[in-house]
Amino acid sequence: MPAPSTTHDVFVSKFNRGLAIALWLIVALLFVTTVVNDTTWPDRVLALVPTAFGVLLGWVALWRPRLTIADKGIEVVNVFHTVHVPWAALVHVDTRFALTLVTPKRRVSVWAAPAPGRAGVALARRQNQRHGRDTAGLGDGDRRAGDLLSTASGDAAYLIRHRWDDLRERGAIELGTADTVHVPVTLHWASIVLLAATAVGGWFAIAAR
Repeated sequence: MPAPSTTHDVFVSKFNRGLAIALWLIVALLFVTTVVNDTTWPDRVLALVPTAFGVLLGWVALWRPRLTIADKGIEVVNVFHTVHVPWAALVHVDTRFALTLVTPKRRVSVWAAPAPGRAGVALARRQNQRHGRDTAGLGDGDRRAGDLLSTASGDAAYLIRHRWDDLRERGAIELGTADTVHVPVTLHWASIVLLAATAVGGWFAIAAR
């Protein structure tokens, strides 16, 4: 069970970060192989473009996404945008397909906290039973398999609900204003442009070989 913090909690997907490391190792291996096998400097320089795409893709899609939970609100960093969800705007926390923060005007899916598949559910149930945690009733009513602790969506949902309950008990959330609270979204323009540029450049670099 994740331990909530009194200041802020940062949640990332360990699985996704493991995939990022694996991707970077593969990209590095392919780059070294290309440099060793190519005897001309132009070909070696061209190899940098698809390598840059692979490195950037791993960081943008797998390493950077995160969820930050603080008293002032929830920050969701996804692949192409960041969403700031004030507590006053939050009306529901769903875990059907991924951890999703529901507001009156927007549903914010959290890339770093997908709901588990069947194998993930089975593994989480075994871990929870081993630690004496109740898993009865999951999948029915308001309780979903995605709420299971030891899963990405379940652990992240626990941190949010714990902070949400604490803030409401302290009267720190203005109730009844969700419809009027702004939920700002910031696009990651630099990442979008760089990914597109390196993807196109990488395709031309491979085609030119």
